[in-house]
Amino acid sequence: MKLLQLIGIAFVMVCFTGCNSSSTFVLADLKCEYRTNPLGIDNTTPRLSWRIIEEKNTRGQKQTAFQILVASSLSNLEDDNADVWNSGKVNSNQSVNVTYKGADLESSKQYFWKVKVWDTNGESSQWSNPAKFSMGLLKPSDWKGDWIYKNNQNKKDHNWYRKNFTLEENPQSAFIYVASFGYHEVYVNGKKVSNAVMNPVYSFVKKRLPYLTYDIKEYLRNGDNVIGIWHAAGWSRWGRIKAYYDAPFVFKAQANITLRNTNLELKTDASWKCKKSYSAYVGRWDIKDFGGEIIDERLREDDWNTTAYNDADWENAMVFNNEEAKEVGISNVNLGPKGAIVVPSTDANPPTSKITATLSAQMVEPQVKYKEVTPIDVQKDSEGNYVVDMGENYTGFFEMNLFNGKEGDTITFKIADRKVVKSSWNQRSKYVFDKTGTGHFTNRFNLAGGRWVTITGLNYKPALKDIKGYVITSDRKQISQFTSSSELLNKIYQINLNTYIANTIDGVLVDCPHRERRGWGEVTVAAMYGDALPNFESGAYMTQYAQFMQDAQADDGKMRAVINGDDFEFLMWMANSPITIWETYKMLGDKKLLENHYPTLQKWMHWLYEHSDYETGGALKIGTRGSLEFPGLGDWCTPRGNFWSSSNSPESAHFNNCVYAFMLESALEIAKTLCKKEDAKLYEDRLKVQRNATHQNIYNAGTGKYGLGHQVNQAFALLSGVTPKSEQEKVYNNLVDQVLYKFPYYDTGSSGQALYTRYFTEYGERMDLIYELLKDKRHPSYGYFIEQGKTVWPERWSAIGNSQIHTCYTGIGGYFIKGFAGIRPDSENLGMQHFIIKPSPVGDLTFANTSYKSMYGTIVSNWKKNDSEATFNIEVPVNTSAKIYIPATRKEVVLEGESTAEKSKGIQFIGTEKSDAVGNYIIYQVGSGTYNFKVSELPKVSYPDPLDKPDNLALIGRMNASSMTIQSENYPFLKHFVPMMKI
Repeated sequence: MKLLQLIGIAFVMVCFTGCNSSSTFVLADLKCEYRTNPLGIDNTTPRLSWRIIEEKNTRGQKQTAFQILVASSLSNLEDDNADVWNSGKVNSNQSVNVTYKGADLESSKQYFWKVKVWDTNGESSQWSNPAKFSMGLLKPSDWKGDWIYKNNQNKKDHNWYRKNFTLEENPQSAFIYVASFGYHEVYVNGKKVSNAVMNPVYSFVKKRLPYLTYDIKEYLRNGDNVIGIWHAAGWSRWGRIKAYYDAPFVFKAQANITLRNTNLELKTDASWKCKKSYSAYVGRWDIKDFGGEIIDERLREDDWNTTAYNDADWENAMVFNNEEAKEVGISNVNLGPKGAIVVPSTDANPPTSKITATLSAQMVEPQVKYKEVTPIDVQKDSEGNYVVDMGENYTGFFEMNLFNGKEGDTITFKIADRKVVKSSWNQRSKYVFDKTGTGHFTNRFNLAGGRWVTITGLNYKPALKDIKGYVITSDRKQISQFTSSSELLNKIYQINLNTYIANTIDGVLVDCPHRERRGWGEVTVAAMYGDALPNFESGAYMTQYAQFMQDAQADDGKMRAVINGDDFEFLMWMANSPITIWETYKMLGDKKLLENHYPTLQKWMHWLYEHSDYETGGALKIGTRGSLEFPGLGDWCTPRGNFWSSSNSPESAHFNNCVYAFMLESALEIAKTLCKKEDAKLYEDRLKVQRNATHQNIYNAGTGKYGLGHQVNQAFALLSGVTPKSEQEKVYNNLVDQVLYKFPYYDTGSSGQALYTRYFTEYGERMDLIYELLKDKRHPSYGYFIEQGKTVWPERWSAIGNSQIHTCYTGIGGYFIKGFAGIRPDSENLGMQHFIIKPSPVGDLTFANTSYKSMYGTIVSNWKKNDSEATFNIEVPVNTSAKIYIPATRKEVVLEGESTAEKSKGIQFIGTEKSDAVGNYIIYQVGSGTYNFKVSELPKVSYPDPLDKPDNLALIGRMNASSMTIQSENYPFLKHFVPMMKI
């Protein structure tokens, strides 16, 4: 009896000890290829990631090992039966993008995985909750379906397709794979599968077409079933890629259904039935006429995708014979220097072009209804129309319940981004009543950009409750938050993100959603740095975008300035490779991205070398034909207009040569990271020559100015390393003088913004100057935009005319996360497992609270200050470390807890650094944990005197809103654009 009691006591003690000694780590947010439970991936060595949460918030905790189990079924995984891969215990702190190394993954199979980790004390966590991923169709031979289309169709049509079939049991698993030129939606037994809208996204369709995978197991049933596809040509109507014109209006689909004892493969062929639906496109889907949609309620059949529906009068689908098709180009059609000439319509009698694309899984998140938009007002105009104010400029769908109509009555919705016009760029949709006189309009396969909706043909005042809108963009979570004591600053931050979202459609960032919808590259260079990477999940997006860039690269190595349209030789617009690729690595540490892109980079760098005067010690060869000659435009949409932007002007030459130097530096860093020693030496040599030649071109040693010394001229030279060390102080002082006194406003345009933001945030580190510019409400400034009631940024600093939803001035999101909060990569250890927190408590700001959810966990940088004291509350996620910069006069005035910071647990003092913005930093090294610093003596800072001192100097060069109009902007090459633009 006593023996049993002793055994019982021992058992309890063992259990108690085991519970106490186990790790307090909790594993969360499991991802595969940056996505949660992705469907249909085609990477056969996918990367797996997880975040670690530590319940006790112990300082210095990190992962020391991990173990991953991958199984072919959930039940196997629950039993720890890793029949696909058991990594075993791997001694590593890697928790992001761990490469799968198990058995070969098979097409159309689903896999389940979980992970556990060991902490600093060698204790293991519990297993994570299970996650999963499924494979797509990995080989061309896995695709069995035909490309099909409706006979006598028009590319404006939205067509229905359906296929009936019978199952003798409920399926074990079921996936359908759909590849379409244009958009599609999938329905099974009357229900729409997934919440995705307007997919797939753009691609360079001559080389690649994204397909999507849908899990339809829960939609199928024992007995009769039907699969429906709603297909619309969408972006495949776009005719501005000369190398591939008139994409066919076709799709293919394949459902792989697993039953207990057999597999069923259902594929598109001539047995599928098809019919034109009750909706269609309005407009040309081209520049200045993307139009909208028409819904004819008289043709509505809501049960078209159900088993009860009788499709006897539907016609059979046609099979597209790709072998007989020919590639169709438009090299014989002159699109004009800016695509001004209207592209010939090919809507009738498609399909035409031969399909040359490889089918690849869409890796970027699908487009969804991202946010609901609520109207704020309805008014009747002088013509008897009703004008709905949606409260903000947005890009997406418009929905409205309709009443009191007569059969055949037509309602028109005209969408505008300005109140003074009825329609911006011919955006309009229509609705036709049936005999019930009631109905519902909603977009499905097109979107519009605007705020005001003018409704014609309506005989009653609509109620606000019957109207709503939806922002449409990729389903990427916002991962950062910023609030401060300045409501103006908070508004600028949010409006900037709204602008980025409003222009991120079809998987790319475009200039505007309504006039052009073109992926001009310079805005991506700016926005990926400032808006995307610091504020939104961007790993999957950049994976897809990098592939797009690679596919679109010309055979001779030249990159595209417009990724989804007619092309130009504008260097900044072509600079995403390597600038954005390298920036993505800095934030995400994705070495595979660099490896995959490197051959593209090599070809591109060689093309640039061939267009430089390197061998004679010179810089880029400057064109002689104006704005359209390589290296193309300089800064664009600046406050002073574009009169100095043509490629053969000194200002533009300097601008582009600085860009090229910055590109070479990025290429050099990529080569070094990948241990490409010969290439690194090559790029290093070219960079030295490029910097020297650029500096000598227009630098005045007497004044310390490049050319006229505009902000962009000075900042770009400093950022790109063009300025020799001996001249840096002089150039820097001139830049500060320009911002403070000579031209105290944003003296930059869309292409200048791309590198201007980088300089002031991470290189020059003058957030004090940037804060003064941001809060300014005079023209031109972001404060001025808000004074004018803007809810997204417009195309021009004047805030009038042209596009009112535009990406010209995005990219400033980096100021908030990387600048005011100071959360940024450490150049000595990229990828954010080790990072910098360098807050900037500048100006009259009294607090700023910021969080950024990295791949490792949430980083927090909150600060609060008065005239002489401040607190800094910092959170560093588990499995990471940080270098923290605290503004203070000396280390003795910095407390953490009850002692000086350097004596506090887990904190190491490593030095000090002078700062023109905040005075002085005390620098500490920390591991994970929460840290509360208190500073009793902040440094005092003051601005330098102007370099020269005439009276009223601060007003010299200050532009006035009344004088800054579209009419006053001077374009020497405007004649090229006359067919398209009216100034």
